[in-house]
Amino acid sequence: MTRWMAKVSLLISCFILLTGCWDSKEVQSINFITAVGIDYVDNQYVAYAQLIDFSSIAKQEGPTSRQASDIWIGRGEGSTLSMAIDDLYQTSQQQTLWTHVKAIVLSKNVLNGRLEDVFNTLLHSGQLRYTPWLYGTEHNITDVLSPSALLNQSAQTIELFEPMKLYKQHSGYEPIRLHQLLDGFREPASVILLPSITNQNQTWYNGDETPPLIRMDGFYVISNGKNQGRVTGKDADGTRFVNYDRVYQYPLYVYSNGSKMPELTLRLNNPKTKIKARKEGNGVTFDLITSVKGAIIEDHDSHRSPHVMEKAAEKQIESEIRNTFEKTKSRKVDSYGFVEHLYRHDLPLWRQAVYKRTNPLEGFKLGNVEVHVKILNASTYKYDE
Repeated sequence: MTRWMAKVSLLISCFILLTGCWDSKEVQSINFITAVGIDYVDNQYVAYAQLIDFSSIAKQEGPTSRQASDIWIGRGEGSTLSMAIDDLYQTSQQQTLWTHVKAIVLSKNVLNGRLEDVFNTLLHSGQLRYTPWLYGTEHNITDVLSPSALLNQSAQTIELFEPMKLYKQHSGYEPIRLHQLLDGFREPASVILLPSITNQNQTWYNGDETPPLIRMDGFYVISNGKNQGRVTGKDADGTRFVNYDRVYQYPLYVYSNGSKMPELTLRLNNPKTKIKARKEGNGVTFDLITSVKGAIIEDHDSHRSPHVMEKAAEKQIESEIRNTFEKTKSRKVDSYGFVEHLYRHDLPLWRQAVYKRTNPLEGFKLGNVEVHVKILNASTYKYDE
């Protein structure tokens, strides 16, 4: 009997020592923030938090209908960002976690002088990871965080959360993650291209309605922790060849004689540009050598040789590179990252031509722009994922 009692006591002791999920909570009992928006209005920080209904995350069997109630937006205000975030907790009803944030959207007001404060607060929270996608916007953040999705798909599949899938098919504006901005945020000469987003949609229709859909519409040039300005449309085209980390594929439309219809369309892949800087007078001249591969998408003059088409494409690319440089330079925007190039590759010249100058771009010139296009094939029945 004594031996039996000893065994029972030992067994009970083992159970007591075992760890258990005594304080665990059901998933539905926690608010998981999926996206964050930050604005600065009238000397007050405004923090937005997006919650997505769990039932909308998984794709449902059969016909479904996403409702506006699938997405909830919280709004808090405060003199500091931490106070604005605390304001969100007042009516959150249950514990709120920031570990699942996949996107951060910053307003133009924040980009213009509040980045240091914002990142100091966010990174000291202890919950936010360094991997969320980062965006700027000119639009109302509530609207940007309340987008629709095509075909009743999960809201987690939109471009805001998965930008690389679309970027690999159409390399318009390059997405970046939080850690990519932080890597160079406090460098004295780094240039970061922060994509801007909008929810304005004039392309896809659901009956007579045009639901709000996320798309990138340009980029902000962030240097030395400050916003130099936003670049959009044709003014941004040349940057794709000079200062993107990776371009998967993008259409090049080649025009001639002022025609509105392109005579040739190529799909460009992975352009590479070498930059050489040289002192010239009181300024700096930059020579560029750009090489890019392409495939023919449309050709309205089938009698031309590939060599002739390559020359036409090279002329078009050179024109776009020069146009972007002149347009951004006139606005004191260094979208090509020439200041950073000098800082990393010719520090004495950077000290002489850039350091402590109010507008170093004023002394920058674009010299030789040498473009090499190689057409590989006609891309017939071929699709690269």
